[in-house]
Amino acid sequence: MAEHTADQVAALGGDGSAAGLVEGPRWSRPGLDVAAGRYPLSVERHVMHMVDQLIPGVIAVTPHARYYALHGLIAAKADDEGLTVPVAQTLLRRAEVALAAVSFAHHPQGLEWLPRAHGVDAMARRLHAGTVNVAGAEVPGKDGYAGNSWGFWNAYAGSEIALGILGPGPLPTPGPRLDRSAVGHGLGELLELAAEDTLRVDDLTALGDRLCVCAGGEHPDGAWLAGVMCRPDPSGAADSRAATRRQTIQLLARVVATHPVVRFTRDVGEVLAFGDFLTTDAVTSRIEAAAAWRGVVLRNYAVGAWRRLWSWLVEQVDGLMPVEELADRFAGQLPDMTVADFLSSLPATQSTTGTPLPAEHELRRPSADPLPLTELRVLATSARRVDELTGRVRDAFLGRRGIELGPEWVQRRLAEAGPLRLSDVARRLTTDLVTRSQRIALAKARRRPDGSLWLPTRLHERGGLLYRTSQEGRGDVGLRLDQLGTVLATCGVLRHDDQRWSVTRSGKALVD
Repeated sequence: MAEHTADQVAALGGDGSAAGLVEGPRWSRPGLDVAAGRYPLSVERHVMHMVDQLIPGVIAVTPHARYYALHGLIAAKADDEGLTVPVAQTLLRRAEVALAAVSFAHHPQGLEWLPRAHGVDAMARRLHAGTVNVAGAEVPGKDGYAGNSWGFWNAYAGSEIALGILGPGPLPTPGPRLDRSAVGHGLGELLELAAEDTLRVDDLTALGDRLCVCAGGEHPDGAWLAGVMCRPDPSGAADSRAATRRQTIQLLARVVATHPVVRFTRDVGEVLAFGDFLTTDAVTSRIEAAAAWRGVVLRNYAVGAWRRLWSWLVEQVDGLMPVEELADRFAGQLPDMTVADFLSSLPATQSTTGTPLPAEHELRRPSADPLPLTELRVLATSARRVDELTGRVRDAFLGRRGIELGPEWVQRRLAEAGPLRLSDVARRLTTDLVTRSQRIALAKARRRPDGSLWLPTRLHERGGLLYRTSQEGRGDVGLRLDQLGTVLATCGVLRHDDQRWSVTRSGKALVD
């Protein structure tokens, strides 16, 4: 109840509880849920859309090949035996518990190059104790291995349907490219483990070479999935997407075969973005998707710059702060110079032969420069590429033309501000970003079924004063190259040895 003055309380009968006093609407829960949302500036959409087109069937949360096969195995089992949805759910969850337990037994400390099997962290106490009660571990919720009633199938379902492994439906259903024999021979033992009441970690160690998430490339399910990933759909269904995925895999494999690659996104991404390898190499020069990848990776530097800059700005807000003070803090991080001089100080972005130079990469190297200055330089460098890139590279780089915070928008703003002080541009940009973030948060706001309002933002504005409820992340948007790499590795196309990646003999046969 709201607080009242002494006179008001007396008039209400002493305790403020008169029947005429209304304590908010009774048809909804009170309050505003300000749980933080994602993508506060909404600058990521183009890169995410392009990556989805270039790597259909792999997303940021699908790093393991064997889950594609396991869900196909459950689909075949459910189809053969006519399982109901609840029974299929339970079987899938128990099988995923078994896969996690075997994978932990095989690699208790994990692998440097491969994320842990799904659910291992949630079951850590059970696994380190040496015994897993399957019925207790598979129950959905905070005490089980996964909160969702379908375990980790929801994360993989879209990819599995896109690949033709599964068909749409309320439970896993065999798709046109599912090989029942391959998944059965590769992972059939998991169904036997799923039927056990208790799994003992020591007993599972001997099964690691056959059933661990790292081992798919040496078994029938891995060979089958490698073909699904690398070959176009023989039926012609969604052929253009399958062909594009194959081209992306060919690119990745070619870079791995010709360059030292430790981390896919970092090392392969740099080759895709800069230099003349894509246009002079006998293999990559014939791959149509190479140009699109160059444009996307270059654009992602600008996306990352906006995310880092916004994260820094939100970090500066301490208590209640006027927008003008935040703008002054940004301006105070920049040198006293005109925008024209700032632009002329940027590193070269193009070689004499017209290929992109790694300017953004060089700007991000450790230095004494403050973060806002570095990221503003990256944005300006990206804007310069608007007039340097051509053809499909430029199209993939720009995306939707002229949008706010896009490369063309930055180029125009900086060109117009040439004679102004760089600090003045920073102040204006701060106001623009705060306004945009509030507008996007309101556009994403939703009324929940209980009547409460969800407002996805970490930075709030009231009466010209800013306050934050939490920090913003500043990581780059994922290009899914790391996930694609580990999927290919765990189905036998790539191999990780001595801190480096290579292409296997069977992988080379698939991508050539």
